[in-house]
Amino acid sequence: MNKVIVIYGPTAVGKSAIAVELAKIIDGEIISADSMQIYKGLDIGSAKVTLDEMQGIKHHLIDIKEPSEDYSVAEFCENAKRIIPEIISRCKTPIIVGGTGLYLKSLISNYDFDNTEKSQIFRNSLKGLSNEEIYNKIIELDPNAEIDINNRHRLIRKLEKLTMPTKQSQNSKNDFEYILFAIYDDRQKIYDRINARVDKMVENGLLQEAKYLLSLNLSEDNLAMKAIGYKELFGYLRGECTLEQSKELLKQKTRNYAKRQFTFMNQFPNRIDVDFAGVKQTSLNIAKIIGEN
Repeated sequence: MNKVIVIYGPTAVGKSAIAVELAKIIDGEIISADSMQIYKGLDIGSAKVTLDEMQGIKHHLIDIKEPSEDYSVAEFCENAKRIIPEIISRCKTPIIVGGTGLYLKSLISNYDFDNTEKSQIFRNSLKGLSNEEIYNKIIELDPNAEIDINNRHRLIRKLEKLTMPTKQSQNSKNDFEYILFAIYDDRQKIYDRINARVDKMVENGLLQEAKYLLSLNLSEDNLAMKAIGYKELFGYLRGECTLEQSKELLKQKTRNYAKRQFTFMNQFPNRIDVDFAGVKQTSLNIAKIIGEN
């Protein structure tokens, strides 16, 4: 069975750089599993890998949508399952990398998105739950979720959207062997990198990207509008707070997201934990493990 390498970890742990170095070692191509790097024009806020950083390694599922368009978990799985055999046909190894855990979980678990449950039955089952309980269920499924805990209608709709996929029967197997590597590093080091990265992003033009996104007059439900990295700056652009306040909010939200990603790793029981030891050494360590499998 063909191997598909999956690299997951908290934001700012170095996943993209590790994937590139690994691809150079094992002759791979990279599939992005990031819900924001799909969008054209949103480069800095999504920490999108640049052309130089790609180092000639082919990347997939980057810059495939306009900010006005939605992109679902089901669509990611469909695209990934189409691209993986294409990469294998070129005698290369697929490497999936990204921080959107729900994408990876749905793909690896081989979810079936053809759900026939009636929405009303599902919603009735939530009547006895508080908003906080529904919110906690959402965060368990999608650590990246940003939603008003006081808006019960949106909470239920969000949980319904996340819960609609149902796992296929045990007789249904993946066509590929997914080997998932979870990259770990000291949390304080991750948080320090996040703080420094936010400052660098603002210096490199993050405000201009946020202004562009705001100028599109998209609805609040739009995926890009809810993305960490942009919405925290909207207050400053609207004159509601200072730039420093927006930057601190962005740092805090990103640190919280990284914390949820650490927790989400536990939903992958068959993962291989790898301590970050620098980009090159970590990629060599992963390559050695792959060779032993």
